[in-house]
Amino acid sequence: MGEPTVNFHVQVRSPQFKIPTELIKKNFKSIQKLIEKQKKQVTDEIAKINKNQALPTAVKLQLVRKLIAGFEQFRKKLRDAIQKDEEYRERLIARKEHLLRLNDFVKKEEQQGTGNDDEGEQQEITDEGSANNSASTETEKGANSAALPGELDLGNYSLINWYREETNLLLVDYLIRSNIGERASKDKGDNLGITLLDSLSAKHPGIAKLIDFDVYEEFNKVYTSIFISHDLTDVISWFNENKLSLKKINSNLEFEIKYCRLLSLIEKNQVSEAIRYSQENLSMYGNKENYNDFDMAKHPTNLNKLKSIGGLLLYLSINESSNTFSSNLVINSNGYKEHEKLLSHGRWDSLAQCFLDDFNTLYGISKNYPLFVYLSAGLSSLKTKSCYCNEKNTVWKSSMDYHKDEETTQNNNTKNLPTSKRLRGPNQYYSLLSKVNNCPVCSPELFALSKNLPYAQLITKIFNNPRKLPNGNIYPFDMLIHPELQPGISPETLESRKQLLDVDKIKDPLTNEIFNCKDCVRVYPA
Repeated sequence: MGEPTVNFHVQVRSPQFKIPTELIKKNFKSIQKLIEKQKKQVTDEIAKINKNQALPTAVKLQLVRKLIAGFEQFRKKLRDAIQKDEEYRERLIARKEHLLRLNDFVKKEEQQGTGNDDEGEQQEITDEGSANNSASTETEKGANSAALPGELDLGNYSLINWYREETNLLLVDYLIRSNIGERASKDKGDNLGITLLDSLSAKHPGIAKLIDFDVYEEFNKVYTSIFISHDLTDVISWFNENKLSLKKINSNLEFEIKYCRLLSLIEKNQVSEAIRYSQENLSMYGNKENYNDFDMAKHPTNLNKLKSIGGLLLYLSINESSNTFSSNLVINSNGYKEHEKLLSHGRWDSLAQCFLDDFNTLYGISKNYPLFVYLSAGLSSLKTKSCYCNEKNTVWKSSMDYHKDEETTQNNNTKNLPTSKRLRGPNQYYSLLSKVNNCPVCSPELFALSKNLPYAQLITKIFNNPRKLPNGNIYPFDMLIHPELQPGISPETLESRKQLLDVDKIKDPLTNEIFNCKDCVRVYPA
């Protein structure tokens, strides 16, 4: 992979333009509805005055004043909507200008080589189609090209500051979006991401336009009301506001809301009202004809949930305090315990997950935190087979056992696990290790994120004739069939390797696994 280019950053940050665009569309539709509503109201009032010519002058004057007052409210709402539209457009402009700053950090040699002046570079990034075609062409050329167009000068101090701003944005994004569930309850409504954003805005006033914090705050409010407060008010309001958009993505949120509402009535022992509510609002979900082709996959799940409610009402009629043999038999049955789960926290988990999926789909938000995506990419490039395995470089001596039997390790030595917060921070970890281990993959802070990532297959420059063994490891084939070329190999090991080669077999130098030569596959690294 070559050095980062301007076009690379434009492509990576393209999702940042998705949310403001959706907000502009949503706000425009609300303006249309507002105008249509006001138009209908004025037309009806004028028609009423013209139809009743015999109305007293005082009554007509009162109706006219009512129209004027309505217009004043209309103007106020319209002005607020226009202000929102301008704010959303300013976000798009700020993000475009933030990316255009990269033109100032392009390598000077490349600028001279292409013969373009600053105006030409400006045209390169603004012409998105041209930039995409140039990037794809250079990707196909691969190593035949000496430098990619728009290659950035990583030694430029201003570019380093630009990357620092991006890092701050990633941290703010993660802290705002992750402030849900139990964490939001512990913070008592204080969002650490918003606090950090306010702190950064004091030095960089324009940074708030580079992240859609208000959208994430809205999400956190609704999600927390479901997951923590078990309140349907906010999610119902959000559903009604986005009903048409949710219908286009075939959302099942409406059923989940009504299902939770029904179980809440049953939980409060309002059985009669629950039955009536189910007949009026949930019975149609049991009929397959009410589903379109795209929603048909949801019918079996929804139907099973509706069927389970009947059994729940039956079991609730049993008096748990009764000591009769039949009551005890039913209470201790598996069916009774299964229906009891319907009133557990699980129904709120399902509703919260459904809301999360629909919210991300509407605004084009990735399911994974961008911070984790960048960290995962970097950790994968650094992760080797020696990570966690070299006891000299780690404070936990049973790191391999942690992978093999995670539960046993947790029970035996919880405090010394790699994920223990007690080990976080260089003063704690390095003092216990009695040396400095600069490997981020092995650090306690990143252990949980990096342990399931793939290993880096290439830890040096790309070698000639690379072959992949059946276990996934990649080696230069010449080194495998000519073990004498390997530096530091012992005579005994060399002799055993040659014996294997006589029968068309090779040994993995790292894992000592033996494979047939014909099972090695030629690979072509990008």
